Amino acid sequence: MIYKRKVQFYETDAQGVVHHSNYPRYFEEARGCYLEKIGYPYERVREDLNTDIVLIELQINYKKPLYFGDDFEIKFGISDMDKFFFSFEYTVLKNSSTIATGKTKHACLNRNTGKIISIPDILRSKLNGT
Repeated sequence: MIYKRKVQFYETDAQGVVHHSNYPRYFEEARGCYLEKIGYPYERVREDLNTDIVLIELQINYKKPLYFGDDFEIKFGISDMDKFFFSFEYTVLKNSSTIATGKTKHACLNRNTGKIISIPDILRSKLNGT
């Protein structure tokens, strides 16, 4: 999947470079877009499945900077999934040049107990594209 975006001024530091703390936000925006496209936005996961999706690991490798006004895209998708956990891998690109790469790992929690649960079958099916 591809998520496209433009760097906003408030995301930059005094030199006009995107602050490193924005990349996790970009990844989260991309995931939110993905969940909407598969028909299970966060609200539906929470309400229909009584489940929260939580981030348990985050890795980012910074290669080049982005600047205010840059258009960029994030190519990403599911890289791993088992009964309890699933991961996304990301490549941030500007004009086909790799800006950063990353990976996030997630788990599902029961909203009532706060305990890790297996990925709900319907969500697993949607994440797998089936």
